[in-house]
Amino acid sequence: MSQVIIYSNSNGGVSVCVPTGELPINEVLAKDCPAGAIIVDDSTLPQGADAQFFDAWVLSNGVVTVDATKKAAIISAQQAQATAKASALAKLTALGLTQAEVTALIG
Repeated sequence: MSQVIIYSNSNGGVSVCVPTGELPINEVLAKDCPAGAIIVDDSTLPQGADAQFFDAWVLSNGVVTVDATKKAAIISAQQAQATAKASALAKLTALGLTQAEVTALIG
């Protein structure tokens, strides 16, 4: 377990500062982080599947949680992107393009 510095950022999310160890963490906090930043153990941050929804993290009363509304919006955007890619793939394949050509166009 290691310590990190967390704080709410201007985007409404959470910033995580991971010190390099060159300076004590308290010095990094004072030197490089805004007022209100706190030191926490990294094990208190969202883990597992919730860790992938970093853009949905929120900091409240010293605890980082995953905002359900933000998480749902991220999932919806990912699904829309996957659907659009599948649709483009189907259309390009229907035009007679080879798999290599389709991959070159849409990845």
